[in-house]
Amino acid sequence: MLSTQISPETRQLLGEIHDWTIAEVRPRAREADETRAFPADTDAVLAKCPVRHSPLDFRYSGPGHTNDPVLLKKLEGGGALLGLLVMEEMCYGDGWGWQGLPGNNLGERAVRLLGSPEQIERWADGTVRGEYKFTSICMTEDHCGSDLSQIKTTAVRDGDGWVLNGQKRFISHGSTSDYLVVFAQTEPGSGLKGLRAFIVERKDEGLHTIKFSEDKMGQRWYPQATIEFRDLRVDEDRRLPSNDFGQIMAIMNGTRPHCVAQGLGIARGSLDYAWNWVQEHDKGYNSRRLNRLADDVAEMRHNLGKVRSLVMRAGWIHDHGEADATFAHITKGYALPILEAVTFRAMQMMGPEASSQEHLMEKWYRDIKFLDIVEGTGQIHRIGVARGLISKVAASA
Repeated sequence: MLSTQISPETRQLLGEIHDWTIAEVRPRAREADETRAFPADTDAVLAKCPVRHSPLDFRYSGPGHTNDPVLLKKLEGGGALLGLLVMEEMCYGDGWGWQGLPGNNLGERAVRLLGSPEQIERWADGTVRGEYKFTSICMTEDHCGSDLSQIKTTAVRDGDGWVLNGQKRFISHGSTSDYLVVFAQTEPGSGLKGLRAFIVERKDEGLHTIKFSEDKMGQRWYPQATIEFRDLRVDEDRRLPSNDFGQIMAIMNGTRPHCVAQGLGIARGSLDYAWNWVQEHDKGYNSRRLNRLADDVAEMRHNLGKVRSLVMRAGWIHDHGEADATFAHITKGYALPILEAVTFRAMQMMGPEASSQEHLMEKWYRDIKFLDIVEGTGQIHRIGVARGLISKVAASA
């Protein structure tokens, strides 16, 4: 049974992260947005972070700030649920801070889900050991995003290895990752049947960065690259053996709730910022308008609480087995419209001031909108929910 009680130790850790993200991350948010890069003193900022690993990776790595088994047990064991709570708090100040921490690794997750024990030990566990800082997963191409059956990048058998050719776009950390998990077609025209995944190292000959980073609407602080493979050869031991499409998509079952946790932190931060601003400038508001705004704020906080319940349940499910595909779709599909609406209403509360670069309101709204698109749009999630529920009904018939 899911408990929403958070231990005192976890609350203390979340409080420390809250203070860090306000004091260290938020003051550098505008710089990160305008330069499309991590701030110049990122290493110094991360050195003060209360945790040492990305919350995206807590299920495998734990928070990394302690080896005390008693404390880790009181922190839910450093699992998926704790990672989601930490992700929300990290993004309260601004979202760029968590992105710089080791363990922000979709590539690592792909290896864990699709790889052999030997590959997991070398590549995935190597990330936890600190041998690799960043990894990427390469799915998206110009003509396809979530529909992996349309992938055109090819992998052709060549003796005891494979030769990759093709191009990928919008690849997070694609220009800097230590290794990338590349999805390619081994039987052109066969759709998902011929889809396979391969590990490509940064040093491999034939890996080219075409565009370092997209000029995105939101979340500009980390690069999403266009990369190309030109007769890039990998040995057979770089091919991940599983071709289970369900396992391929399971990579996102655990990460989609993290998108929601990011948005929850941003929306909560923007609402608190706007409401504090209104109270500091209340001379421009009559009592009736202030009362109406107070009612709106209370309703929005209630809605954010409902979103948090979904996020916590997603983490609880993950910690008690594997992340659930249908619930991941439900969480992101339901939550992002709420988070976007809260952030937009917070901007309205400030009026024209919200568009000023003296504040971060317009930036946070752009960041929220980006989260509504990444890892599947609302339409994709509604389709996923429908398929999941229909399959359960059919199986029980």
